[in-house]
Amino acid sequence: MKVYKLIIILFVALFAQPVLAGDYFYKNDYGVILTEKEYNFISEMYGEGYQKYLTPDDYNLIKDMDLFGKPVERVMMHFKEPFLTKGTSINDNLRTLTITKTCSKNCLMVLSNKWNKTPSVKSYDVFGARIKNGTIINISDVVVSGNNYSKIYSNPSVYDNGFGYSILVPNVSNIEMTASFVTTTSGTVYGSYQHAKKNTTEAISKQYTIGDNGYGNVFKFSSVAATYYDNSAGVDINL
Repeated sequence: MKVYKLIIILFVALFAQPVLAGDYFYKNDYGVILTEKEYNFISEMYGEGYQKYLTPDDYNLIKDMDLFGKPVERVMMHFKEPFLTKGTSINDNLRTLTITKTCSKNCLMVLSNKWNKTPSVKSYDVFGARIKNGTIINISDVVVSGNNYSKIYSNPSVYDNGFGYSILVPNVSNIEMTASFVTTTSGTVYGSYQHAKKNTTEAISKQYTIGDNGYGNVFKFSSVAATYYDNSAGVDINL
């Protein structure tokens, strides 16, 4: 009799467990549940490890846009020298700037800057994008991460043709900044990350407009602010 009861208990316990295959592959601290297909899409679109920062709003946006499983296009730029004059040096020593896109009725864009080595100057860097012959519909927060560090920035400077974030570089290793935004399916998107060559203030870092011939084809700094930034080349991608 006891053996019979034990078998019943084991049978119920077995079938009461959640089914992990297919519907449940990963769950983060925000409560976002991803299938294996969705998990792999986030890795391809945002980068491996971004799954833990994905909010319910982020997930619902991707799902509502019917983007899971859509092809992803990527453009990358590698920088060797910390303070480029014309942004022409391409080597994967110091940092990597990447822009990715995937589209349905609109396009989801992800711009990321990954420091492969820790920068010596840790002040206010400027990070953002410009669109030409198209429209930016929605701008999400920027996630800044590193070893035992994460911070969310939700205060972009927004213009008709683009946006920028002033980000205080943290004193940690493996620093990465990730911004996402939604655009129309026409035009060209330019992404830029401008690193401060010397310590500056948040106020000075915001002295710019956005337009052609700016640093990285995005940021047109004031004469004062321009002296602080490295004029790095940007990345661009056609929609």
